Amino acid sequence: MKQVLHIISLRTVRHSDKHNIVRAYSREQGNVAFAVSAGKTAEAMRRRAMLMPLGVVECVGVRRPGSDIMMMSDARSIYQGASMRLDPAKNAVTLFVAEFLGVVLREGAPDERMYDFLTACIEVLDGASTRGVANFHICFLVAMARMLGVMPDTEGYREGMLFDMLDGCFRVTAPLHSRWLNANESRAAAMLGRMNFGNMHRYRYSRRERNDVLDGILRYYESHYAGVRDMKSPGVLRELF
Repeated sequence: MKQVLHIISLRTVRHSDKHNIVRAYSREQGNVAFAVSAGKTAEAMRRRAMLMPLGVVECVGVRRPGSDIMMMSDARSIYQGASMRLDPAKNAVTLFVAEFLGVVLREGAPDERMYDFLTACIEVLDGASTRGVANFHICFLVAMARMLGVMPDTEGYREGMLFDMLDGCFRVTAPLHSRWLNANESRAAAMLGRMNFGNMHRYRYSRRERNDVLDGILRYYESHYAGVRDMKSPGVLRELF
């Protein structure tokens, strides 16, 4: 069966001497996997370049009977993101976003709204200024919480309240479990509710503050997606920003 697919490449792993497996998120089918050539021909190298993490590609997926892995044909790049490949900081953020999506969209069903949101985020990252890149990953995590339906109600925050990371709400008193933020951390969490791609550059964090914010958001995501704790790419961002 053949189908035209619009995909965002997430990860490529070696499968054999002849093939790699590309994991991607598609507008039409949600999570998909392709077997692509691992050879050194000009066509194979061109395809690998366009299927680097967060490459946006249109292709024809050919599904073989009894297999979840498709073959790919007629692939063309829709959006490659040149600065995301050439700028080391943007490249590190690209790898983080791709790894994160591989975790939270692991059971991803088709969702055109999610696909369109992600392609818009890729364009924002590609065009972001140096100052904006430092906060992009934080802003992206906040925006994804809204898309995934796990965004806390920050409008209910009042000075001195504590954020309950398990229930995703602000409380006057500490919960009985240990997964909650102190008053200062909770104030910072509430402020994130106002962050968007238009104002993310205005959030002035020191490296320690930015890393504390990142760690707090990832701890919150762990309550919903256990695989977040095994991610490797956050360590690179902590060193960069």
